[in-house]
Amino acid sequence: MLNQNSIAIIGSRNATPYGKKYTAIFAKELARAGITIISGLAIGIDTIAHINSMNEIGKTIAILGSGFNNIYPKQNYYLYNQIIQNGGCVISEYPPESEVNKSNFPKRNRIISGISMGILIAEARYRSGTTITAKYAIKQNKAIFCIPNKLDEPTGYSTNQLIKNGANLVTSAQDILDFYNLQEENFQMEEKYKIVYQFIGELPISSNELSKITNLSISEVTEALCILEIEGFITLVSGSKYVRS
Repeated sequence: MLNQNSIAIIGSRNATPYGKKYTAIFAKELARAGITIISGLAIGIDTIAHINSMNEIGKTIAILGSGFNNIYPKQNYYLYNQIIQNGGCVISEYPPESEVNKSNFPKRNRIISGISMGILIAEARYRSGTTITAKYAIKQNKAIFCIPNKLDEPTGYSTNQLIKNGANLVTSAQDILDFYNLQEENFQMEEKYKIVYQFIGELPISSNELSKITNLSISEVTEALCILEIEGFITLVSGSKYVRS
């Protein structure tokens, strides 16, 4: 997954309804195009980016500022597990027992930027952690994309300033795809297949198990598995079970 096309989506922890709305839209549309979404597992914009990319055909990567045995924030421990179970990836440069140290979070931002093609900033206040990531992106020669905001909105201050200073103003995910000359994937996953796909991750799972989890009939699950395998989204492994490709 680390060698796939990827975009970091970052922004304010205290996200506004505007920021939440457009983060969800961009994350979904980029994921549908096969882009891996990277973020920092924080509350606010990060959480919305992770969740909405997982709800589509894409994958997501979370970069931690603490050890695996000290997930922060605690309320995102469930999200942490969901990312792994859905074929995503969680990265930390710290030993598993490393406790939460807020000074580590600005440092981890260099990884968020470093492993992505570019960063999309949904919302950012003046002198926020998000602006630190933008500085790393500039040093690493990564493209910066910003969703514009109202001039009197505090969470839009840094996005507007970055646009003013040369960042790419974007109003749709297609703007980002066009920037990298990427084409949206032709296959649009139907809702009935997404129901099955969301429960297939790195751990092998059978059609019977999927039927129980989704409350779908075996024939409905079998149809979804067949299409998903043909399109290359899942792989049949030993024991007649499936994993994400």
